[in-house]
Amino acid sequence: MNAAQSYHSLAVILLLFAALTGLSGAADWTHSHRDGAEKSAEATIPQTFSWDGEMLAGVKARVQKGDAELQPAIHALMHSAELVMKADISKWTVMAKNFTPPSGTKHDYMSVAIYYWPCNSPKFPPPYPHGCNTTTGLPWVSHDGVVNSAAVDQFDSPALGHMEAAITSLGLASYMFDNETFAQRAYDIAKQWFWAQATLMNPNLNYASSRPGLKDADASGIINTARWVNLINALQLLKLSTSFSNQVEIETWFGQYSEWLTDSKLGKGESHATNNHGTWYDAQLSNYALYANKGDVAKRVASEAAEKRIDTEIMPDGQMPLEERRTKSWSYCDYNLQAFLHLATAAQHSHVDLFSYVSKDGRSIRKAVEYLIPFMLGEKKWPYKQIEPFKFSAMLEVFRRSAIMFKNASFEAAIEKASNESLAENVINLIYPKSAVPGQSDESTMMPQSQPQNHHHKNRHRNLANSAVSPRDRRDHDWIPAGYTKIPNGAVVPSAFLPELL
Repeated sequence: MNAAQSYHSLAVILLLFAALTGLSGAADWTHSHRDGAEKSAEATIPQTFSWDGEMLAGVKARVQKGDAELQPAIHALMHSAELVMKADISKWTVMAKNFTPPSGTKHDYMSVAIYYWPCNSPKFPPPYPHGCNTTTGLPWVSHDGVVNSAAVDQFDSPALGHMEAAITSLGLASYMFDNETFAQRAYDIAKQWFWAQATLMNPNLNYASSRPGLKDADASGIINTARWVNLINALQLLKLSTSFSNQVEIETWFGQYSEWLTDSKLGKGESHATNNHGTWYDAQLSNYALYANKGDVAKRVASEAAEKRIDTEIMPDGQMPLEERRTKSWSYCDYNLQAFLHLATAAQHSHVDLFSYVSKDGRSIRKAVEYLIPFMLGEKKWPYKQIEPFKFSAMLEVFRRSAIMFKNASFEAAIEKASNESLAENVINLIYPKSAVPGQSDESTMMPQSQPQNHHHKNRHRNLANSAVSPRDRRDHDWIPAGYTKIPNGAVVPSAFLPELL
């Protein structure tokens, strides 16, 4: 028996003794000594791919110590996980859609291009486009940036997004709070989508981003699964649970999906995209390949990314022209940078450093982030279209990760100054904490650990992790934390985990 096993055996005995005798000291002893034993066990550092495993382990230790700085984010995540536990998940399957793809099976995922509309849509007055059939509305035409929600909701993309955001939220909560109930719920949702024979999705996107009257699918539809990069990292966290440690079925699924991405006509087409679609393709494939133990594929993607993505998509001054020409140009610049950061972090597992890469004429990921700062701070006026309002707080992920990876606190200062809502509840604080930014310190944020009169504060994290609802949630079940989104079945999930721009 090793040291960690000995510790856990003793901890179980003491907790049982405490439960039988009412002595709280035993429980307090196990809590105060838990950190050291867990840090000595290799399994406490999760093997995530585009999230930083060591950083996550450090945050978990702070959560267990009751770190005051993290409390808003902790309560928000617990609130999210508890609502997902109560939500109706029966519609989170490809079998729930109202249409059957041309293949004849609902097991094939199906979606419509979100910016496409019937050519005779009353939303867009005449004259109608050339060739428009005013009776049928065919072919559908693009109105960039204007989402056809009524059509999108008839197919699989909403269920896909809700499923992955729920699993990701539960996976992170299960890890942070050592909560097996959350892990079991994540298992149930994943099984329904990925490997239960009656409800599974086939590992392809053969009918994604269809354009009625034009084509049944488009390569661009592969971006429908972009947020699965977060799902993959959550699955790695869930491997540390008891309820979802065995992931053979879903690893096999992602192995097959990785092969479809590399071998299919649509996959090959998306791999050649020279805008955010190409970046997200690489971010996805590298994460899926690492998860499915296809290290050679991940290595190839990482090795080609500097020339194929950075040199192609980012200008020497940091501009991203193909994102700036969109009607939601700022949103797409943010979106592409998110993909670059996931890609660069995953590339580190293949010993490729994209964070430090600078082309001969100065192109780099860092330059693209720096380019946006004067516009964020109002020092310059953004000269491109942005047809809907944008919350700078949504860029916390890009600027926090950049501040950490580029070791530059000015990125953090920029997002804090520009943000138009509180950042404290955002889930990014639990994945990439502010304390990891250069110049930040944790010492002043720790809750006191030895004040009898504040004993409830001492054990606050344990009460939170084991209670059905957090203290704030008991007062307001309708609370939507900053940086979260309420989805149709009543659950609240981190906005960073939901698909946003397809």
